[in-house]
Amino acid sequence: MVSSAVLPGQSPLADIPRQSHETPKGSPGKVTIRDAGPMDLINLRCQRDNRKISAILKKLAGNGFASANQFLKSGDRAIVCLGPDEWLIMAEAGTSSTITAALETANAGHIAATEVSSAMGILTINGKTCRDMLAKHCAIDLDCSSFKAGDAAQTILGHAGVILLASADDQITLIGRSSFMPYLVALLVDAGLEYGVEYRPA
Repeated sequence: MVSSAVLPGQSPLADIPRQSHETPKGSPGKVTIRDAGPMDLINLRCQRDNRKISAILKKLAGNGFASANQFLKSGDRAIVCLGPDEWLIMAEAGTSSTITAALETANAGHIAATEVSSAMGILTINGKTCRDMLAKHCAIDLDCSSFKAGDAAQTILGHAGVILLASADDQITLIGRSSFMPYLVALLVDAGLEYGVEYRPA
């Protein structure tokens, strides 16, 4: 078996070209949608009170378990809470083997660490109106007073299940299934036309 660490990663949006639509007169601000490119994603299942895993996470990603509906970021790595005993570890491409090995060989009891990098794609969405654009196809309250920096939510955008991370008031990170990523880009570009929108490949 060939190690995944030696295989070059490819974004599920590799075939989607750059798109740019001018900012209409009176727009409160243009939105930029960027393909984050290949990243390593690891689904972690374990109990929150597992101190060994918490210590390993702090060493590997700079933080322990994120709390419910939250994510913690340190450098290029982040830990997203997906449920009471489930987290998503985000890391730079080519590091998943090291991370999963550290988690699985820690003799830390009942855990499961599964690489899901190829199953997901990531977009970063920037601009003063990025939340208004997303709200056209999302039922949750995305206002800065409700969905604050550091918050995470699993929701539906259009017809696709997504994970949204509030990186800042004017920046949202979107994680979605690879097969839905072209659909999500098309949906967001259409929703952003009234503000002016640009999609940038990785």
